[in-house]
Amino acid sequence: MIKNIGIIGDSIAHGFYDAEDLGWVARLGKMILRTHRGEYTFNNMSQAGDNIADAYNRAIGEVGSRWFDLIIVNVGINDLRRRKNSDLQLDFSEGARLMYWEKLLELLQKKGAKIVVTDLLPVVESKYTEDASLIRYNRDVARYNELIKSACQEKGVAFYERYNEWIKRDLQTLYQDATHPNAQGHQLLAEEMFAYLENGNFL
Repeated sequence: MIKNIGIIGDSIAHGFYDAEDLGWVARLGKMILRTHRGEYTFNNMSQAGDNIADAYNRAIGEVGSRWFDLIIVNVGINDLRRRKNSDLQLDFSEGARLMYWEKLLELLQKKGAKIVVTDLLPVVESKYTEDASLIRYNRDVARYNELIKSACQEKGVAFYERYNEWIKRDLQTLYQDATHPNAQGHQLLAEEMFAYLENGNFL
């Protein structure tokens, strides 16, 4: 029986700034189909600009209407926009974000699928121009990753951590802008996700 993999995410999972117009999700799909030929189909439900509330509301319709064997969640960076040099959060408080994460995980668990939540990648703060009014800080990313990890642990959901390894890398060569990987970055994301899924017996 063919198994179905679903991906819920934002512009990074959608594949923005991949010069080959694939993104890490399509690249991952190609890897899986090479090693598990004819065993999987894919539904990339990612939408550019989505935050955690958008992802939850999208999942109500998208996930509710299909059967999934594995669901990968890669969303959250759009929750962290601030005005430059400001401590005022523009979007959701931590409490509101955590509430939506709990609601999303509960919804997905009702499907009976395996679930993998990824952490958020670091941003390249130096790539924000002087004219940028909305920016993101790695201190916020690291803090949010801990909140998401805590929510996953409470629900017994797999949490795939990448931030600590990625922040050590030369992100100038892997990113197109401050938040989006380029083709090389998308390929690396796909390779690492494939290894994680294979080694964790998610496939």
